[in-house]
Amino acid sequence: MGKFGSRSIAFRPKPPQKTYTPPKCWKGPFQFFDLPPELRDHILKLIILDWDVHDRDIVHLFLTCQRIYSEAAAIFYREVYLDNMSLRGTADPFLTGAITRVAPRQYVQTLTIRFAIKDQIYLFGESYGSALREMAEGGKLRCLKLEIGSRFPNWEFWGIEDDTFACEDISVVGKQGESSVIKAPRFITKTPFQNFLKFLEESKIPKIAIYVDANDHSRFWCEFHRAHPSGKRCEGEWKGNTRVLRIRWQALVKCLKGAQPVNPTKDC
Repeated sequence: MGKFGSRSIAFRPKPPQKTYTPPKCWKGPFQFFDLPPELRDHILKLIILDWDVHDRDIVHLFLTCQRIYSEAAAIFYREVYLDNMSLRGTADPFLTGAITRVAPRQYVQTLTIRFAIKDQIYLFGESYGSALREMAEGGKLRCLKLEIGSRFPNWEFWGIEDDTFACEDISVVGKQGESSVIKAPRFITKTPFQNFLKFLEESKIPKIAIYVDANDHSRFWCEFHRAHPSGKRCEGEWKGNTRVLRIRWQALVKCLKGAQPVNPTKDC
């Protein structure tokens, strides 16, 4: 056996081993708000995001106290989707009434609204406009997504023409700031649509995105969405699997703000 000096390596005394005793973790009940905010947020996410829709016990969490409600609501209402396509011109209850300490919409960070342009665009100059401004200035709203739904059933289906679909020559502002004429529904010259453009222009919401139905949208939108890969104009009926098309809303506002009708026609 090998030697190291005058002593055998095999019989060298071993260092004393220390036994690790873990500290006691449970110290009895504690105050939930004594925990760091990050840990409270994680616990609430586990409760809320894994919630079984058939279990109503989650409601009791929101009824515990004002502080618990605020922290839980900030998670539960972080992203909200409102489908207004079937409301027929009435405002969504979620966006009506004054903002209070327990109003859900003050906790929304990302809001998506899907609506019919004919029935609800006027609301952005009225109740929706006021509610969204309050949500941005006094609440947590940072991202607004607006989805303009399909035109169906349109006047071609019913045989009844109206301002939403009947087209004529419209005087607008061109890309270089010059006056230009496009073919578009006379609806874009009316107060509801112009108020919608004003809302977009004056909004304090950090991020706004507008989408139109890819398979069925008015042709004037084609000037403001991406070109089709084939190089052909989509003419309001995008060919492909895309569900919605994103609109360059800043260009939309610049071009159509103050639009006026010129030489009315009936055919689009």
